[in-house]
Amino acid sequence: MSKFYGLVILAVISVVVYFGIFQKNKGSLSMNPSTTQASDTNATSGAHSSDDPAKMHSNLIEYKTDEGLDIVTYISNKVPLVTLVLTVKAGAMTESAETNGLTHLWEHMFFKGNKRLPTQEDFKKKIRQLGISYNGDTSAEKVRYYFTMPSAFFEEGMQFMADAIATPLLNQEELDKEIEVVLNEYERFASRPQFDLRNVVRHHVYGDLEHKRDPLGLRKTIKSTTRDILFQIKDEVMVPANSALIIAGDVEESKVKEYVDKYFSVWKNPKDWQPPAKVTFQPYPKTTSFIMTAEHLPTPAISIQFNGPKVSEDPKATFAADIFAGLIDHSNSKFTKKFIDSGIAFSASGGYYTQTGAGEMSLFASAKPENILKVRDMLLAEINEWQNPDYFPEDHLEDVRRQLKISHLKSVNSPSSYAKTLGFWWAVTGLDYYRNYIPQLLEVTRDDVVNFVKTWMVDKPYVSAVALSPENAKQAGITPNSKELEDKYLIEYRKDD
Repeated sequence: MSKFYGLVILAVISVVVYFGIFQKNKGSLSMNPSTTQASDTNATSGAHSSDDPAKMHSNLIEYKTDEGLDIVTYISNKVPLVTLVLTVKAGAMTESAETNGLTHLWEHMFFKGNKRLPTQEDFKKKIRQLGISYNGDTSAEKVRYYFTMPSAFFEEGMQFMADAIATPLLNQEELDKEIEVVLNEYERFASRPQFDLRNVVRHHVYGDLEHKRDPLGLRKTIKSTTRDILFQIKDEVMVPANSALIIAGDVEESKVKEYVDKYFSVWKNPKDWQPPAKVTFQPYPKTTSFIMTAEHLPTPAISIQFNGPKVSEDPKATFAADIFAGLIDHSNSKFTKKFIDSGIAFSASGGYYTQTGAGEMSLFASAKPENILKVRDMLLAEINEWQNPDYFPEDHLEDVRRQLKISHLKSVNSPSSYAKTLGFWWAVTGLDYYRNYIPQLLEVTRDDVVNFVKTWMVDKPYVSAVALSPENAKQAGITPNSKELEDKYLIEYRKDD
């Protein structure tokens, strides 16, 4: 579960492959936490986590309110802090072309005035009084809002979050200000070298529904939004039956239910509310390969994207995908030796991005201008090598399993991080998937990895993109060939400038 969204600003959109297609990055917004230190599993008083994979999440306390709001509690008395995460099954996937990008804007407005605290100054004053650290993020398949505060203010924090989601005012003056904030974010992202390439790949892969994989949207949509449109989004997706409240830290179980009943009971589902419709994307396009130049891109880079398994359709394959990515990224793998240790590439890796509505399996690399096309061809040729189980030594498989388990354990033993991780997985896959994540990984064999490669990569269509600066292209004698794709897919972005 690797590779894509992860930027955090005040109520900011998730973005680490989002605008860095070629970056090898693992972020908590789209994957299991990527860490390397083992955790002291006995450090948690009251609800310590087991290192038995089958019991890792046995201390979660779960129930559902009458309005359908899922409540998930993890009690940890290590430090006198509590983290509240409100997570919603929303984002680009629940937007139309006309509202694309506005869930992210709504996320910003969550941190504005509400019925109890009508002005921004009132809101900020309460933040200071309660000692709250707060943020939010939006991606294709989830929105999260999170507060961390001293546990002495747990009740006040629950009321504070309930007010924010149940009775927002969406004040016009504040909305006008926040539109400018979001547009400024947009300009920062649009100035990045990979912006156009990311848009071309997404349009080509997802066709007319590409907006459902793009949390950012278009400038013109952001500029023209109204309070009425944002209230409509609230009624469509920001509702209890589409949300979960994750509570982690120094709390008492009895107080959780008391405060949920006391403060969140005012948050109601609209009459006759229905879950957002599921999305069916076009078939994956035929193999496409292009070269694009981008100003200020310091190092030539490659992205080769394949269709990958969706959690909703083939959950077993998603575990093999994670193991596969870990195996080729292993420091002693044949892949690492061939591409990095040999010096032919600066970096080379694989990544699988776990989602319910879409699946993406990608290969990445960066290299000198004179080597970039050779590395691309080598990556494609290497796929056939992965059909041999001996490519992946058994001890490397054990290393990958152990590393993923350690990462998992570390997250579980950091309540604030754990709450945010739970929020992601609740929205994207459901907690049953996450609860069984490590046990399922430990069952993946080398034959499973080979079957994954054969099913999803061998002789399958892909989209290959090479990006480099005009100067590097000229230096290496490489001719860009992306004009037709740019003219087809980027007109709205360039018209929008």
